[in-house]
Amino acid sequence: MQDAKTNAKLNEIENISFYNADAGEFMVEMARQNEKADVLFMDPPRAGSDMKFLSSAVKLSPEKIVYISCNPETQKRDLLYLTKNGYKVRKIQPVDMFPHTAHVETVVLITRVEK
Repeated sequence: MQDAKTNAKLNEIENISFYNADAGEFMVEMARQNEKADVLFMDPPRAGSDMKFLSSAVKLSPEKIVYISCNPETQKRDLLYLTKNGYKVRKIQPVDMFPHTAHVETVVLITRVEK
């Protein structure tokens, strides 16, 4: 975390906060306190996100979610939940991070649907 703070200072970025916590617990606590987020970056384990995390993400109501995944099956499951709860998939980009293997990361841009 110290490197992130140093980098922000070197680049004169002042409108940022850094936290060191379990992502799921942190998201649940933010949602409980009715906080909001502008952008959420998700990079869950192969099992995908759990329902507590996903429901907290929806409650935080970020304008954009960037979902990075190494498992298209769990990513699809999570995207179905997000699209049923006010989001729309805008762009999908596969990334071959591990040539000579069958593994591909997929980055998906999701945006909140205007009400």
